[in-house]
Amino acid sequence: MAVLALDQAARLTELGKITITRAINCSWLSTRRKKDGIYEVDPVGPPSPKRSHALMPWRAARFADLRADEELRRRVALAEERLADLKAALEDMRAQRDAWQEMAQARIRPAPASATSRWPWLRATG
Repeated sequence: MAVLALDQAARLTELGKITITRAINCSWLSTRRKKDGIYEVDPVGPPSPKRSHALMPWRAARFADLRADEELRRRVALAEERLADLKAALEDMRAQRDAWQEMAQARIRPAPASATSRWPWLRATG
């Protein structure tokens, strides 16, 4: 098994050296200290979520923020989809309203007046 220096372990795990040092001090990582003061860290799997939260409480808050952001993005997408559906329904209703309005206008238009009236003819015969 390869042994890593503290800075290599920090780079590979994307954690700070101080965080790894805290894990070493809590005996969560197996290490050896050389005579010159440099730690050699044995590589292990990722820590459990409970240990990770105890070691890095700020990361848990950041993950919670990311989860909240994902939830908000999902809600915004759903709201935009519903808004698009409502706009389409509104356009359909407006088109139907305009069609009904045209039909009503056609029915209430006055009939064209004829050039001659029937009254003179009725007077002559009647």
